[in-house]
Amino acid sequence: MTLNKLTKAMLFSGLILPFAASAASLTMNDDTNTISGLTTSEMLSKDNGESWVAYTSATQNSFPGTVTVTVATKDDNAIKAVAYDPDSSYAGGAVVSYNGHYWSAQWWAEAGQTPGSSSGNMWTDLGVISINTLATFKFTPYTGQKAADIQSNGKATVAAQRKIIGYFPEWGVYDAHNNFTPDKIDFTGLTHLNYGFGIVEDGEVIIHDTDKGPGLLKQLDELTEENSVSYMISVGGWDNSQEGVFETATKTQDGTDKLADSMIAFMQKYGFDGIDVDWEYPDTDAEKAQFTSLIQTLRSKLDTAGLASDKYYQLSAAVTTNHNNIQYINPKVTAPLLDSVNVMAYDIHGAFDAITGHNAPLFANSMDSDPLLNVASTMKEYNETWAVPKQKLMMGLPYYGRGWGSVASTELEAGLPGLFAAGSATVHGQWDDEGQYTGTNPYATLKTMLASGKYTRYWDDQAKVPYLYSNSTQEFFTYDDPESIQGKVDYINAQGFGGAIIWDLSGDTTDHELGDIVKPLKDTQLTGYLGYTTNTIANSTTNNVKTTFMILNLDKSFQEGSYEYKLTLNGNVVCSSSNGKVTGGTKSVNGSTVSLSCNLKTPVAGDVLTFTVGGTTIFEKTLTDDIRFETDNNIKALNLNGTSFTFDFTPSGSEQYVIYLNNKYSGDFRTNPNNKNGMGTTAYLSYVTMANGELNIRARSWGNIKSGDKIEIIRNGNTLVGTLIAP
Repeated sequence: MTLNKLTKAMLFSGLILPFAASAASLTMNDDTNTISGLTTSEMLSKDNGESWVAYTSATQNSFPGTVTVTVATKDDNAIKAVAYDPDSSYAGGAVVSYNGHYWSAQWWAEAGQTPGSSSGNMWTDLGVISINTLATFKFTPYTGQKAADIQSNGKATVAAQRKIIGYFPEWGVYDAHNNFTPDKIDFTGLTHLNYGFGIVEDGEVIIHDTDKGPGLLKQLDELTEENSVSYMISVGGWDNSQEGVFETATKTQDGTDKLADSMIAFMQKYGFDGIDVDWEYPDTDAEKAQFTSLIQTLRSKLDTAGLASDKYYQLSAAVTTNHNNIQYINPKVTAPLLDSVNVMAYDIHGAFDAITGHNAPLFANSMDSDPLLNVASTMKEYNETWAVPKQKLMMGLPYYGRGWGSVASTELEAGLPGLFAAGSATVHGQWDDEGQYTGTNPYATLKTMLASGKYTRYWDDQAKVPYLYSNSTQEFFTYDDPESIQGKVDYINAQGFGGAIIWDLSGDTTDHELGDIVKPLKDTQLTGYLGYTTNTIANSTTNNVKTTFMILNLDKSFQEGSYEYKLTLNGNVVCSSSNGKVTGGTKSVNGSTVSLSCNLKTPVAGDVLTFTVGGTTIFEKTLTDDIRFETDNNIKALNLNGTSFTFDFTPSGSEQYVIYLNNKYSGDFRTNPNNKNGMGTTAYLSYVTMANGELNIRARSWGNIKSGDKIEIIRNGNTLVGTLIAP
């Protein structure tokens, strides 16, 4: 960003000052993406006045990328109003803008009942639209290394985050889900909210519920921003996937590009922070290639969009628990491109099976026909067979259950009547559509069913999950309750997985009984992940040649974890570690911290350093002339004198200095403020004096100094205090 851009924006805003005197207090900073002087008496628009939001807190004062922000005096009607659409209906109390006026619906207004018409007189005229504009600012994106750093730092922040990802079903606002509106979400228990779903139609993403969807999307955008929760659009879903829309849309690269572009356009239009791909499920080699191409294309296009928006856009995928089909999501290729791999660890058994079983067994029961079809085995397979890092794996937690009818009380396992017995799809659940009999109910309903006394709760101590059974009605319901959810949270912590996904938030009780159990995950440390610092440089005088190291400070748990760390220079591995074994470097342990020292030899400007953990890029930096060292301006003079050179500087205490000529050791000395001469000399250092608090150093040059020779003085191995290139 440049001052010119800032100046232009301020000049532009100045053009409207005659319309509002208070605009003088508003200024923008294009480097920080903020506006100074905002107050709660104002409102903001980022779409040229088509919609407005009240300015309520500093969390709203961030305008990354290319965006035009209009500031105006707060107007409640402007904030409430939406542009009137003759094809839409409106509930009583709705406010619309139409024909230069605001209108409020007195009662239900059908499509085509236009404000101001005589049809029913259901619209009240609230007055002429009059916006008191204070200022308009045009923000621009960062460029160069700063733009690249936003991407790498954003990726690192997401990677290090312990996640709780809650899915909000678009249809949750209707009666079957007890009218689960956005105000009922406990945002304190979430890091991410995934909106389900944007659906694919003719290769593009659209809103499924055109009636309530637009309002929900806007409300959730505002609430997630207020609560600092990442807001993701989940594209697809079971029904949409079963229509074959993904397979059709991605048959060609042109189709894949079209779909990816549409996903990103939808994401940006509604203020999402990223995309969650919910393709259920690739299960052929052809679909494997198409899924892989879609993920690769999305990641590339999201990176481009992020650079233009001063923002890192996240990418995740909801994936199968079926170990037979994991291969078709190509995890060794796609997982490194994803910020999280959301394992849908539920729907393992249901009325689609002829016998009863658990919806989401944590472990196998000895009577399971497939001992690998359980949550723990699936998570292990992703990590150990397909090399998906544990910190990327999110384990599914179901807030619902499934049911069967006509289940005899047979005890194939002692004390567990009805389990693994024959059943039929004859139970209609609260979440079932009309004519559907999957017995799907939210946890809140199942809790009420248990309290009714008509059902008995049983616990499968092998699978670590409960179920309900009624001997009189012969109904069987598999589900998760507080005991099993707590066990799964404990398992996530013990295994060091990245967090949990919740399907879906509307299934919990109104007092968030299950959510309160899951919530502590958000605040626990991501086991096995690292804390790191960059650009810590050390020097070695081995063989009298300067060698540069990068010191990475990692969490000690990396030694026990199955994480691979790699530091590359221009694509070549400098050093790596796996399960605590370091190649190409050395390590030292201090308490819970491990320092990994990697030899960079003699890096130069333009070299690219990349650090990855388990395939995830933590940072990538292009070295400049001064990035290898911190710099110090205490150098006073640096002069050539034939076969020697001198420099003056102010010492800051008892410190070690090393002098290099063309990266070759030329001398070293240690300052001593208690010694009138400043220090004690060492090899090849010929003369040192101190006057007026400054040292004058004279050192040999190993022969005549030639034009282009470089002299460096480095303090304590990591601070460059002076450089001279011989003329």
